[in-house]
Amino acid sequence: MTTRRLFGAVLVFVAAGLAVAATFLNAYSVQVDLQGRTLRYEASAWVTERDDFRGALMLGPIEYGEPAVGAALVMALATVLAFRIPAARVGSLLGAGLLAGVAWSAVSSVQGTISKLKELEAPVPFDIEQGDGVTMLIVAAGVAVVSAVLHQELPRQPRETTADGVVIHQIEADESETPPYGFPVIVEPLEPKEEPKSD
Repeated sequence: MTTRRLFGAVLVFVAAGLAVAATFLNAYSVQVDLQGRTLRYEASAWVTERDDFRGALMLGPIEYGEPAVGAALVMALATVLAFRIPAARVGSLLGAGLLAGVAWSAVSSVQGTISKLKELEAPVPFDIEQGDGVTMLIVAAGVAVVSAVLHQELPRQPRETTADGVVIHQIEADESETPPYGFPVIVEPLEPKEEPKSD
């Protein structure tokens, strides 16, 4: 395994860890100051952590926990399998794409909550903040996409032209793909030609 591919594999695990950790952090919060009292709502991807409004705003967690963990598992499993089955590296791309979609959905959900609270036309303004969980999820998706591309390491085929006009194709690949002593080739000896007999 080359250094670039190994670095990509390590980054895949980092992205998967960040994605899982993001589900346990605060996804978003809503706060309002009312008559000298601060009311606050906080939720992660799994549960409501604080609700001073006692359900009056009908808010709930942004449910991106399961798909984010699923994408992280796909990436991690594909990276482990790729050590024995090179084709499994495609799974890291699929997981990264899924994680990017989850991050997009989480941001859209936060924006939807902001629009919903603006439509209430409350006498006091609501302060809505995107939490660290969604921010970390976006970072994890970015790292996942970069690491998945590095993990693929498509072979390069530079073309070099010699002075005689001969084109040389050079393929960079793992040393493990070719046996150390090359491939066995059977060479049959040429039979000597019989010279015609002179009369």
